[in-house]
Amino acid sequence: MSKIVKRFVTILIVVLLIITGMVCILFYFGEQVPVDDSPLIETPDDEQPIVLPDPPEDTGELVMIPKYEEYYEQNEDLIGWIRVPNTVINYPVVACSDNSFYLQHNFLKQPSKDGVPFLSMGSDMNDQSLSIFAHYLTSGKMFTSLHRYKKLDYYRKYPSFVFDTLYEEGIYKIFSVFYMAGNSSDKLFYYYPASKFENEESFMRHVKQIKVRSIFHTTVDVGPDDRLVLLTCCSYEVDNLRLIVAGRKVRPGELLSIDTENAELNPNPLYPQKWYDSKGGVPPDVSF
Repeated sequence: MSKIVKRFVTILIVVLLIITGMVCILFYFGEQVPVDDSPLIETPDDEQPIVLPDPPEDTGELVMIPKYEEYYEQNEDLIGWIRVPNTVINYPVVACSDNSFYLQHNFLKQPSKDGVPFLSMGSDMNDQSLSIFAHYLTSGKMFTSLHRYKKLDYYRKYPSFVFDTLYEEGIYKIFSVFYMAGNSSDKLFYYYPASKFENEESFMRHVKQIKVRSIFHTTVDVGPDDRLVLLTCCSYEVDNLRLIVAGRKVRPGELLSIDTENAELNPNPLYPQKWYDSKGGVPPDVSF
């Protein structure tokens, strides 16, 4: 009789564990709110090229690029458009006063686990360095494809991305791919989303912070008058890590081509302290 009771209790416990597991799966992976994840635009072709835009006519007033007018009518938070060739990254970029809102809502402000790329709050479109954030998703959408830039060979094939404002098209040459801790408690943390700078010296210190952390050296130079765009998503080599792809805008009259053959791996990039704590090694001796 005792064996029967024990067997019954064992079966009951197993059944309860299975039910509990199913509930957890539904809770963590099931949609808690109605979600509209239909794409706003078609996925770009794999080999969709970047074309250097013609300079806008100087009329003394800002005129919205016609192809963005219909999107602005849908959501006045729209501030631009981001596109990275050979990826699904081809999305509107929005801005509001709360960074967390567009992590959980789509372009139409409907609840969505995918979110939509957004400009770091507190930034202004006239700022010299802009940071755009979006999710890393197992579906491959949003900024997941940025992880391809961990490979030098991939950078050599696709060393530029497009960021248009509502009024001006722009192409950005990638000059750094780096990691940063997700919070300021890290000993080697740097607030890379900084967008406003007191003078040329402070901006160039910002550039140096970004370049010494890059996992490879590029031939793309950055000067005190250049404009930067930094693309950020999560990474998981260590806990609470971010991957950032940094580009500087193509200058007026500059050729679009980039000498990627002379790009090379950085033998000792500056990582977050948590990287060294987890993987070993010593950070390079860098002064700013």
